[in-house]
Amino acid sequence: MVSITATSRALPGAVALAEAVGRFLAAEAGEVFCYWNYASSKDPLLEVLRGTGSRLWDREGEVRTVLPRGARGVPDIAEHITWQQDHGVQVRYSSRLPPGAMVLTEAGSVLTTGLRPGSTYVVVQDARVRPAFSALAQLLWQRAEVPPDQRKDVPSEAERQMLRMLMQGLTDSAVARQLGMSDRTVRRVVAQLMERLGAQSRFEAGVRAVERGWI
Repeated sequence: MVSITATSRALPGAVALAEAVGRFLAAEAGEVFCYWNYASSKDPLLEVLRGTGSRLWDREGEVRTVLPRGARGVPDIAEHITWQQDHGVQVRYSSRLPPGAMVLTEAGSVLTTGLRPGSTYVVVQDARVRPAFSALAQLLWQRAEVPPDQRKDVPSEAERQMLRMLMQGLTDSAVARQLGMSDRTVRRVVAQLMERLGAQSRFEAGVRAVERGWI
């Protein structure tokens, strides 16, 4: 068994945490998995993830988060959840999360086992332990609940905005500028929306979105 303590480096504060997470999310491709199981919204990881801005949108690869089942009932945390969903993050909920939190990327991991807000995070970049982290991520995701709004395939507010702009005749570049995304991201999200709507053209996608009450 590989010792995590022997292959990790402590991140003593929010600044160091933000730098580590930002560095791991700087790549344009690769999946990202996060779980967070703190009782307080004061933990810095939530704000750090919001600070990544459009990088979550722009990634080629799924971005997934698992949160405690009761997180949606806490206003400050619910605000973070809404932000994640609006930036293309798939969110699920679970009552069986281990203590602490983790962000897992192909470049490395940031995690903590602390239970108090502000507990020290560590960064791990040892390829020997990544399979174990990946297995944990897969298990947590499979056990988690899909929220009702995602089961109904309801679009996020950002996706609604995008559909409205497309119906107004805005180009991909214009939509990207207004939403703070890259042109590539807009094209990808539009293609996903067309597939979900079963539309063959953008015009048809707009019509079907109106029919479903999405916009």
